[in-house]
Amino acid sequence: MNKKQELIKLIQESSISDGDKKEWEFLVNSSPDDFVSNLLEMYSKFPAEISWFNDIYKKKKQAFSIMESDKTKGNAMLEEIFKEEKIKLEGLEKAE
Repeated sequence: MNKKQELIKLIQESSISDGDKKEWEFLVNSSPDDFVSNLLEMYSKFPAEISWFNDIYKKKKQAFSIMESDKTKGNAMLEEIFKEEKIKLEGLEKAE
């Protein structure tokens, strides 16, 4: 099984919605190998957090969408998302 298939399998086994699983499958299949490898490593270590990673991804998509009409607001949202992400990742790192 290649890395893309492994990552898709992990995502399919998660608790996120079927629609989100399909979106991730498309994203994984159209992403560069380095991106897939990084996600696979993270999701393999923390499969219970796939739902959280999915939520962060959705927040980023929303911020980029808002940025099209209000760059300042979109950037502010991204800054908050990145802070949240940093705190979460630091916590996961300590839990290892």
